[in-house]
Amino acid sequence: MKTFLIFLAIGFALRYLMPYIIKFALKLFVQKQMRKAQQFTYQGQAQQQRAYQANGHSTASSSPDAGKIKVDYVPEEQRQKKDFPDGEYVDYEEIK
Repeated sequence: MKTFLIFLAIGFALRYLMPYIIKFALKLFVQKQMRKAQQFTYQGQAQQQRAYQANGHSTASSSPDAGKIKVDYVPEEQRQKKDFPDGEYVDYEEIK
């Protein structure tokens, strides 16, 4: 009988303490994963920056065309045709 009461007490304790234990463990797990992700991201950015500079690129723009936009003309017959050549597409129209 004493053993049964001990098991019952442990069962009730686990029943009410388990949600708090799981929340705490999940919080630690998420924080650990976030630290790993941030560390991986920062290492990846640093590695990309080193590779970019190793290829002869500098951080200052040395080219005279840097920052300019060039637009090419596309003749009318080479443009893609519209999805609805027979009319206008109406997304939604309420009928009463």
